[in-house]
Parts: sequence; C-alpha cells; structure tokens
Amino acid sequence: MIDLFALVSGFAILCASGLIAFTARRLLPAVLAIAVLAVLAAVTAVHLGLFASVTPLLVIYANGALMGGLCGALYARKRAEERRS
Repeated sequence: MIDLFALVSGFAILCASGLIAFTARRLLPAVLAIAVLAVLAAVTAVHLGLFASVTPLLVIYANGALMGGLCGALYARKRAEERRS
C-alpha cells in the first residue's frame, strides 16, 4: 500500500519535472535539474522523518520525474511546431 505522502509528493515531482522540461531549452540541463530535484527531495524527506527509507521513495520520484519530463518535453516540441506553422 502506498503512503499518502509518497503519492502526493510523487505527483508534485511529476508536475515540477514537467514544468522544468517544458521551460528548459536544452535536454541535458533539464535532465540534470530533474534528477537533482528527485534525489534531493527523496533524501530531504527521509532526513526530516516523513518517510522511512530512501529507496522506495527514490523509485517513486524517479518514475514521476521520468513521466513528467517526457510529457513536458513532448508538449514543448508540439508547441514549437504549432508556432512554426
């Protein structure tokens, strides 16, 4: 069973990574920023006592970051194509 904190914070990571991928102009800085965001969020949550272990939280955050990053990048590409035509 998933923890409510992991669910809400995973969704927040998904949204934040989508926004980063949408606003970033290049792929490498976006990927680095999203990876740093996910790792720091997981470590901080465990350090503050909000979650018991880093590993499951990092998996949840990595999945959310991957999905959000891909969706943000694809949406940015679609918007760029619409502006050109």
